[in-house]
Amino acid sequence: MEPPSREAKPDYDPDGDRRRVDALDARLAAARKNVGKPREDSGLSHRQTGVAYRVLVDMIAGLLVGGFLGWWLDRWLGTTPWGLVVMTILGFAGGVNNAWRAIKAYSAGATRDADRNREPRLP
Repeated sequence: MEPPSREAKPDYDPDGDRRRVDALDARLAAARKNVGKPREDSGLSHRQTGVAYRVLVDMIAGLLVGGFLGWWLDRWLGTTPWGLVVMTILGFAGGVNNAWRAIKAYSAGATRDADRNREPRLP
């Protein structure tokens, strides 16, 4: 069986195809010019995102470690649920403290690096 030819279609427009191919060539040429050029600032940098993830991990780790230690102390001392409650609160406070220190260090580095026209670094 022979595939249908383009000439057999009544709505086929070879000039329209040529225009679409030319438009695609122009877009490709414009894209090739931009390869290797730095992008405009799009908001958050990768380092800022890294600091945000570090803060999140510090908070979650504090809660989990405090909760686990509280659960373990409750099982060992038989003081259920007080060890879990107290240690979870202490773990949360430790996570907040670690997150605050990371933010302060990043902020100080960002100020220092902005004076030198550089991207801020993680602490």
